[in-house]
Amino acid sequence: MTTFTNLEEYADPEIYDQENTDFEPDGEFYLAYAQQIGGAVLELGCGTGRITIPMAQQGVDITGLDIAPQMIARAKSKAQQLSVQWITADTRDFALSRTFRLIFESGATFQHMLTQADQENMLARVREHLEPDGRFIVGTIMPNIDLLKDEVEQEWFTYTQGDKQEVRVSGTQHFDWLSQIKTETAIRRWKDLKGQEIVKHAPLSLRYTFPQEMKTLLHHNGFIILESFGDWDKSTLTQASGHIIHVCRLAH
Repeated sequence: MTTFTNLEEYADPEIYDQENTDFEPDGEFYLAYAQQIGGAVLELGCGTGRITIPMAQQGVDITGLDIAPQMIARAKSKAQQLSVQWITADTRDFALSRTFRLIFESGATFQHMLTQADQENMLARVREHLEPDGRFIVGTIMPNIDLLKDEVEQEWFTYTQGDKQEVRVSGTQHFDWLSQIKTETAIRRWKDLKGQEIVKHAPLSLRYTFPQEMKTLLHHNGFIILESFGDWDKSTLTQASGHIIHVCRLAH
C-alpha cells in the first residue's frame, strides 16, 4: 500500500477549524441515523471533531478516526472530558478489534482514495468493522462539467483570525479525466507583524466517482444500497444533485 501524502491542506488544524465550522447540514444527517440505529458509531476522517464532538454531546457512543495526528490532537483538546475514543489511523489499513452499528465517512474521506485499490481497501476495512445488521453511509460530490473544469486562480473567500488578521483565500483547480482526480490548490495570504505578506499553497487531490461506478464499487465490495439521496436534506438523487449519498448494509 502506498504512503498517503495528500495531507497538506490539513497541516494546520487551527486554520482548518477557522474555515470549517458548521455542524449542519451533514452533521444533522449523520446524527439522525445514529439515533435511529443506536449502538456504537465509527466516523472515518473525523478531522478535528466538527461532527464527532456534537454527536458525542448528544449521547452518541462515537469513535473518531483520522490519519492526521495533528487533527486528532486538536480534536482531543476540543473534546475535553467528553467520552470519545480518538484513533490515528489510515482508513485503508486499520484494525480496532470491535464492530460498529453505524460507520460513516465525512469530509469527503472516500474521495481522498485516489485509486481503485485505495477505495477497495477502505471498503474492506468498513466491511470488517460493520455489524451484520449495521449501516454504512458514504457521501461523495456529484461530478459535473462545471465543477470539473480547469480554473486559473480565483478568489474564494476572506476571513479574520486572531487579532483581526485578515486571511485571503484563493485557489486553482485542474481535473485529470483519465484518473478522475481533481487537484485544488488553496492559496492563503496574510501579513505578519512586520507587514510582510505570507503566502502558503496547499494542494488537495480528490477522486470523483460517477454514479453508476459508485454503485458497482459498492456491489462488488459486499454492500447493498438501501437508500440514496442527492443532498443532506434527503432530497431525491438526480443528475442535478450536488451529492451522491448512499446508505448501505452488508450483503449476506
